[in-house]
Amino acid sequence: MLAYVACFDISDDAIRRNVSRRLEHFGCRVQRSVFEISVESADELEKLRLELLEWIDAEEVDDVRFYPLCRECRQKARDVRGRRVAEFPAAVIA
Repeated sequence: MLAYVACFDISDDAIRRNVSRRLEHFGCRVQRSVFEISVESADELEKLRLELLEWIDAEEVDDVRFYPLCRECRQKARDVRGRRVAEFPAAVIA
């Protein structure tokens, strides 16, 4: 299981909702445009990337980014109150 932070900046409300709904299938929303997601493989991430690419603005105004979260990074991640975050991959049922 591979873990990522997925974040986006999308101007159109309908597209933003579609992207959010799709990302929710892979993980959980941690802020309005930020998700912690997990995928089975690099191929699954590539499939998701291509799917999202079909929705976003062709003029490159919109953006979706994926930042990998290694196991050690997830163990070190904390919120502003010092609580642990990114405690997955946990079971994600879609």
